[in-house]
Amino acid sequence: MVDSEGMTLTCAPLAHEDDSVDMSWTSWRILIAADTFPPDVNGAARFTRDHAVRLSRRGHQVHVVAPATKFSTSSGIEKYDGEKIYVHRFRSVPWPLHDWLRFAPPWEVSGQMKRLLSAVRPDVIHIQSFMVIGRGAALEGHARGVPVIATNHVMPENLIEYSGFPKAIHPAISRFGWRLAASTYEGVQVITSPTPIAAEYLESRAGISPVEPVSCGIDVGRFTAKTRKPTDARVMYLGRLDREKNIATLIRAFALLAEKMDAHLDIVGSGSEKDVLETLADECGIVNRVTFHGRVSDEELELLHHRAAVFVMPSPAELQSLASLEAMASGTPIVVADEMALPHLLTDGVEGYLSPTCDVNCFADRISRLLALDNETYMRFSGAARAKALTHDSAQIIRRYEGLYERAIGAMNAKQNV
Repeated sequence: MVDSEGMTLTCAPLAHEDDSVDMSWTSWRILIAADTFPPDVNGAARFTRDHAVRLSRRGHQVHVVAPATKFSTSSGIEKYDGEKIYVHRFRSVPWPLHDWLRFAPPWEVSGQMKRLLSAVRPDVIHIQSFMVIGRGAALEGHARGVPVIATNHVMPENLIEYSGFPKAIHPAISRFGWRLAASTYEGVQVITSPTPIAAEYLESRAGISPVEPVSCGIDVGRFTAKTRKPTDARVMYLGRLDREKNIATLIRAFALLAEKMDAHLDIVGSGSEKDVLETLADECGIVNRVTFHGRVSDEELELLHHRAAVFVMPSPAELQSLASLEAMASGTPIVVADEMALPHLLTDGVEGYLSPTCDVNCFADRISRLLALDNETYMRFSGAARAKALTHDSAQIIRRYEGLYERAIGAMNAKQNV
């Protein structure tokens, strides 16, 4: 158990419930350091959870360190998708201007990280951001000669609007954020980001190189491919309901086609903009054609994907968009903003369509095109979407990360033996 005074922790290997796990290769003790983790709902938290589960299923002993949901520090075993994961939660405080963001007090992290690494003795550390816990883990790992790899899910620009500072100094805050990223990632053995464009963006903004593009991956087998075009004209969005997601553009675009196409919009997720978006739907006269589902279970989500004829991601701030990939794994054609990493998900006119980020008319046109397709043409889009999703299957991605861990461990061993 971990507390603010010290740490006593037993790290015996966890028994696997699946006897089919192949233990024939080297297994490692891996510490994943994250500044967001469930119950947070966002792409970085989702990847960290899924990655921990996948590593555990491959026979590795996985520890996750992340902010607690309250102002107390604890350690214990948490179960995700049937896997038991060691989770160490540093006490944290909520950021008052954000729906879920919490920070562990930076002045406490160094001491807590020292105690945690002494207890866990990881073979490799995998940080998920350059912020408080990720940075603390990297610095302590460097001090102990533990290999560190980093996956970047964060753009300072996405957080600045919640800072509470005047817009006039936002550029200065952004520059500080990227300098912090550069200093955190300096000295790590491997740096990754989910897509080529996200990797290029990190290289240019933080001045670090090379950054390797490695998809976050999805469990394609969880999703059932469509066998024919859905009967109903249902359009779906899945993600946080926050300002940077640009959902207002989707609602305005949907209002242009809703009655003509006899369509319905399913908005799945929660966030700070929910009330604003509900009001906008009412003002657009489509309140009876829009359902705000909030958070849903995995079973409900799979059903919504099965019913959806089109999936839309209007956000200009995506480093990958697991939500879009999961829709594609369900055989749902997508319409996405032609910005940041989203263009890497599709070839325009093959798996779906691109649209200029804030072009309401273009979004409406592209959604309408897909809704109007005959079954044969629709299924060509559907099959192409599913095929693209298969290239991001987690079975491939987890082996890629194991190769990166092996490379990082080898590089550190070579350095220490010089």
